[in-house]
Amino acid sequence: MLFILSFRKRFFKLVKGSERANGDEQFVSDKGWYVFNANYGTSEEKAFVRMLARQMDTLKENYDGIYLVRNERHFKIFSFSDGRPFEPDFVLFLREKNGNTLTYQIFIEPKGKHLKKHDKWKQAFLKNITKKFKGKTLKFKTERETQKYRLIGVPFYNNEDENRFKESLYEVLEN
Repeated sequence: MLFILSFRKRFFKLVKGSERANGDEQFVSDKGWYVFNANYGTSEEKAFVRMLARQMDTLKENYDGIYLVRNERHFKIFSFSDGRPFEPDFVLFLREKNGNTLTYQIFIEPKGKHLKKHDKWKQAFLKNITKKFKGKTLKFKTERETQKYRLIGVPFYNNEDENRFKESLYEVLEN
């Protein structure tokens, strides 16, 4: 993994003017909830991470075990309707504090306005995840315990529509 991050850093430094050249290391380095040590994402993805940082105090009221994973081609999910692959940019894990060991697995896709129309199928899929699994808890038994998860997809994050995204996020967490 370190080799990949090192390669990406060198590659994006070669691409002058690339918004991905800056890994935002200084910002994410002290964020225990951000899983990696850099964020070589787009400006929209970086804005999302900064917005989430501002939400941490509110999230920590109900959740411990808060982790944001940048999905840099680590995994794909597949559309229910046609099996089209999709690599959501982030997955946010939130474990409830109440001892219930319920973990929310939230798929998040920051998207610039210029790409919203082209990728509208992705937003429909994210909404469909929430609809299909609303109120359902998936259980996975291990030797020691049963782990419980809720799968959630939220509408695209866009820096200009940040408040709408936050409302959507908190709404799905309440249900």
